[in-house]
Amino acid sequence: MNVKQIAKGLVALGVAMLSGSGAVADASREAIAERLAPVGSVCLQGQDCGTQAAQAEAETNAESGDGELDGASLYSSVGCAACHDSGAAGAPGLGDSEAWASRIEQGTEALYQSVYEGKGAMPARGGSSASDEEIQAVVDYMVAEAE
Repeated sequence: MNVKQIAKGLVALGVAMLSGSGAVADASREAIAERLAPVGSVCLQGQDCGTQAAQAEAETNAESGDGELDGASLYSSVGCAACHDSGAAGAPGLGDSEAWASRIEQGTEALYQSVYEGKGAMPARGGSSASDEEIQAVVDYMVAEAE
């Protein structure tokens, strides 16, 4: 009798393993496909590769309810946060009153020019394609955070 029970148990175990292996194989295939998926795509000049939609979305996100640009949202979306949150390459940190004091004394126009032209390790426009108005909104936001 023990031999029959052991045989039944082995058969049940085999069936369970075979039925479950298909799901595991599918999950593995999906995981492999996800890891091998391209991280980007090539867009040639003259093609609409979603840039118009992305630009329209960015403009919508950058505006607050009263039609003014939102410096806080732009700070993150334009890329300023990448260096100013971490202090990379000597960038003054957001809200660091001491680091910003001498810069603020020069006036906002001088700060705008620093961003337009680049300063130190920061490239012109902070490496972004932000408009003058967007840059001014971000600078104004950063100055307000430091005061």
